Amino acid sequence: MRRTPPVVVQLQPQRAVQAVVACIAALAAGGLAVWAMNHRDAAWPLLLAVPLAAAYGWRAAAVLPRRLRWDGQAWWLTESVRHEETAVQLAVLIDLDAWLLLRATPGPRWLPLARRQQAEHWPALRATLFSAPGAAVQR
Repeated sequence: MRRTPPVVVQLQPQRAVQAVVACIAALAAGGLAVWAMNHRDAAWPLLLAVPLAAAYGWRAAAVLPRRLRWDGQAWWLTESVRHEETAVQLAVLIDLDAWLLLRATPGPRWLPLARRQQAEHWPALRATLFSAPGAAVQR
């Protein structure tokens, strides 16, 4: 049986993901504010929470620069702050062909990956995720 080759990818911030999460947070906060205003006219100050929710969603969806490495046996995640590698188990949560959402445990840590950011490593990354024994679990 052939072994899968080593793969190294750099995780980078994704503004599109942050914008979608910020939009969802703003819509949720706006919907709650409108619902409250239908019951109490004095609830209009809740509309001020909409931009706060959007800002919180933007910040919560920020991806820290990280390095994800497959050495042929296991996945390793390096945080940019600590510079130490941690062995992780990956689960593929969303696969849109050009975009992946992975969950790394222990943690959990959410790892969004886009093909346009990983163009040269994308085929090897996907092949390793889906074919290496014990490399990733599909959920």
